[in-house]
Amino acid sequence: MTTGIIGKPIKHSLSPILHEFWMKEHKIESAYNIYEIDKNNIAFFLKDLKKKNINGLNVTIPYKSEVIKFLDHVEKNALDLGAVNTIKVGDDNKLYGYNTDVYGFMEHLNISAPFWKKKKGDITIIGAGGASRAVIWSFLKENKMNIKLFNRSKDRGLKLIDDMKKLFPASNIVLCSDMSEALHNCSLLVNCTSLGMKGQPRLDINLEQMNKNSIVYDIIYSPLITELLHKAKELNFTTIDGLGMLINQAVPAFEMWHNTKVTVSDALRPVSYTHLTLPTKRIV
Repeated sequence: MTTGIIGKPIKHSLSPILHEFWMKEHKIESAYNIYEIDKNNIAFFLKDLKKKNINGLNVTIPYKSEVIKFLDHVEKNALDLGAVNTIKVGDDNKLYGYNTDVYGFMEHLNISAPFWKKKKGDITIIGAGGASRAVIWSFLKENKMNIKLFNRSKDRGLKLIDDMKKLFPASNIVLCSDMSEALHNCSLLVNCTSLGMKGQPRLDINLEQMNKNSIVYDIIYSPLITELLHKAKELNFTTIDGLGMLINQAVPAFEMWHNTKVTVSDALRPVSYTHLTLPTKRIV
């Protein structure tokens, strides 16, 4: 049985590198393929996956919400977020949907900055898209209820806050009108936008407004050290890049598909990072 990932475009997906690394490490004879499909072909593709010899799939942009209506069972976390990034084909041939992005984000934060919960000061999130939704949900799940949100679209920001308050009534999420307000008394900053990514506009931000010895987490991994993280390093802040989140979110998927426990070893990061500059992977 094979596994793979669906989305469009996904030519530069790192997922094959991660899963093939673990398959080789544990001597599992299988394959992980990239399936770049159009939206109107999703239903047909997901039908009878076992007959296609597919045991599980990752789902990436822009189909994380779209696939939900085609699944038989969806875990509560994924329903709360309105996003599925992992599908498992059950022994009953039914499709089960999960969201492992929240696990990947929090696991990497706990590994990179295990002291983060003891930090005094606010948690500030930049952006109100799907990634921000998963990140805020992760903090609220950890009972970190006081969060500042900055987003260019006020309406989108307020909608996200309203959605989170329905799930976590005790939460106190404040939409900030400007970046200075968002960074005041901030000790943990997470950039959930594409600003600073290769080919995207830069993220113009003054980190000196944050508390001393803060933590800056950028979910971007291309480039690995963004301008945001470079500025944070100059201030001697703890910096966390997005590659670790990507690697850690793959762990639960691999384990549920292959019934094999895996670890994020030191050898995996350089292998993954090298792939960012390599030619595109195969597309089925």
